[in-house]
Amino acid sequence: MKKDQSFENVRDTDTLNRLARSAHIRVLNRFEYYEAVNGKNGHRYKVEITGQDIVCSCPDAKNHNCKHEIAVARDMDFFKEVV
Repeated sequence: MKKDQSFENVRDTDTLNRLARSAHIRVLNRFEYYEAVNGKNGHRYKVEITGQDIVCSCPDAKNHNCKHEIAVARDMDFFKEVV
């Protein structure tokens, strides 16, 4: 997914479900990459930022914006540098 992608007026049920499930993802900044940890089952995935792209190592990310990518994008937005 793109770093600047927004989720407004989403009607797709699958995307809405991923957005909801992303709330259970804890994002850890490992400096070279992010680690997305599922608070419910403990699964961990590596999420990398390459240019404008957020790319997760999970199987769902091959076909969709996965909940891990959404969680990283959300956290990046929360912690933007204020100038």
